[in-house]
Amino acid sequence: MPGDVILTNDKWKLTSFLVPGEWTHAALCVDKESEFEVAEMTHTNFTRSTFFDLCRESTRLSILRCRDWDDEYTKTVIETCLSFKDAKYDIKFEYGIKSLYCSELVIASDPEKRLRASDEDILGLGMPYVSPTGISKAKNIEVVWDSNNEMQES
Repeated sequence: MPGDVILTNDKWKLTSFLVPGEWTHAALCVDKESEFEVAEMTHTNFTRSTFFDLCRESTRLSILRCRDWDDEYTKTVIETCLSFKDAKYDIKFEYGIKSLYCSELVIASDPEKRLRASDEDILGLGMPYVSPTGISKAKNIEVVWDSNNEMQES
């Protein structure tokens, strides 16, 4: 659904070994019916992707929904996210909207900070930042679907 947060991990990518925590990437669903559904920050900067793009580059994927994002506020979140279309990827993981890293795009798109994500320094950078795992630990988040549960049930 538009406004859903998508977290991914790929056990075959180097980032999975370098980034501690359960998740290594975060993206935001912005639409379900256009040429792209998902906005994300990648090494190629702000990226318009499809859900399939995320799936094919992941060995695990989870869809999360913020309990405090009603329909009207979700529109604000999506509009804010799309306003970052010219943003560059933030390789220094510094707060600010001039450049953004993947989970920071999600956090920056939530102007009222309703998500209440954890900014625990799990990388040991010596500064607060929001990681994809920090989003998974947000106070107002619920898991809609996790591919890991599908694998366990098979």
